[in-house]
Amino acid sequence: MNNISAEKRIAFTGMVVALMAISAFIRIPLPIIPLTFQPLVAMLVPMVFGAVISFSGMCLYLIIGLMGIPIFAHGGGPAYVLNPTFGYLVGFVVSSFVIGFISEKLKHFRGYLAGGALGLAIIYVLGVLYLYFNINFIQNKSMELCTAIKIGFLIPIWFDILKLLVAAFLAVKLRNALND
Repeated sequence: MNNISAEKRIAFTGMVVALMAISAFIRIPLPIIPLTFQPLVAMLVPMVFGAVISFSGMCLYLIIGLMGIPIFAHGGGPAYVLNPTFGYLVGFVVSSFVIGFISEKLKHFRGYLAGGALGLAIIYVLGVLYLYFNINFIQNKSMELCTAIKIGFLIPIWFDILKLLVAAFLAVKLRNALND
């Protein structure tokens, strides 16, 4: 995707923002951490568009949400940094660059799986650590790290592994379609 026009880069970046916003509202409500389709989009977009476009789109998504547009799973605004799930949003931004970089180098199903798995690890490390920090130090409640891992990782990871497989499969098809 390095040889595309500036107009297409802008359009694809806007598409990333729109897909992330839409995927935030397709969810299964659970206490504290809702299951959304955001991880699917956060993995698929860098696999298809690469590091620069996906990272730009994810940053823009985060900025727009923090400006007050309610595009996150629980709304938006600057106070959203106090939400226990904010670490996952930061994880989406960081992982988008990593997944995109790996996907640009390894343009096949196994490469997408490897990049997506590393991206999921980044999302979960940042998400669970922020969940633990938020509950214990911002909300001033008590939560053990193993409880944060259970709630923020062990319960949703199985759904996200399935999303990773779907993202890698779709990435192969979409990359082929975009390159034709």
